[in-house]
Amino acid sequence: MFSPETLDGGHWAAGLRLTYTRPERRRDAVLEALANRGVAAHNTDYNLNASAGIAYGVSHHLTVSAELPYVRRDDLREGVAGDGVEQLGSVAGLGDLSLLAKYRLTEGEHARFAFVAGLKLPTGSTHRRSPDGERLETEHQPGTGSWDPIFGASASAALGAVQLSASALYQLATRGAQATRLGSRITGGMALSHRFGRGDEHQITHNHHHGDELDEHPQLPPHSAWEAFVELAGEWEGRQSIGGVTERASGGEWAWVAPGLRFNAAAGWSAAAAIAVPLWQRIRASHPDNRYRLMLSLGRAF
Repeated sequence: MFSPETLDGGHWAAGLRLTYTRPERRRDAVLEALANRGVAAHNTDYNLNASAGIAYGVSHHLTVSAELPYVRRDDLREGVAGDGVEQLGSVAGLGDLSLLAKYRLTEGEHARFAFVAGLKLPTGSTHRRSPDGERLETEHQPGTGSWDPIFGASASAALGAVQLSASALYQLATRGAQATRLGSRITGGMALSHRFGRGDEHQITHNHHHGDELDEHPQLPPHSAWEAFVELAGEWEGRQSIGGVTERASGGEWAWVAPGLRFNAAAGWSAAAAIAVPLWQRIRASHPDNRYRLMLSLGRAF
């Protein structure tokens, strides 16, 4: 999720984000059985996305940002019809760069609304190979090879130390490497946060949930403050296609709740941590269900 906050003109912000996803572990026999049914099912021990970003305030209403991820899929393995499971090794590397522009429509501090638009560029590698020298499928690569438009919106309302936020982001998948079109993706949800500390509510104007380090308002609070928050969010991923043929067993959706804590320092930096636990999921057979997702972030406004 992201907030409708923007930087003041001429100000910068930088941030680091870490997302660690632990999937359910499927036995080799399950992967092979799915392969015998024509489903290219796979599993990993964990998936890691660590990204670095920077943002610049063009004006009080417009902020532009760039974010580059590092991707790792640990111990990737895939079922093979009649032949058990193929060990594909661990895949890691720089992923696709995202460029975003956020335009804030409102002036007030108590109710805010913003639109986001951008583009994911094909900067990540699409030529990683298995231990046997075979080029991995595009969905397992650090990059996708596609140019994907991104659209979204965010809103928030504040009442004293409590804030309610909502956002949604849509990424339209286009044709990428190896004639593969990965599934388009929608992520959205709501967050409720409460601030604790000595900061005055009229001076602390960046009451956010986790992952907002590139949106920090440069006006610093007179005192450090803590925030507790809880998010109710979900993600939908469409089916992928290879060579124009849709893989019916790909894609899916899941919803989760994510409680967390955030610390805003008077010196201008902030840190947050949250853990997402599934409430409901319907992920198709090619991918495993999710056990949990850990999210950490660190940011600094200039």
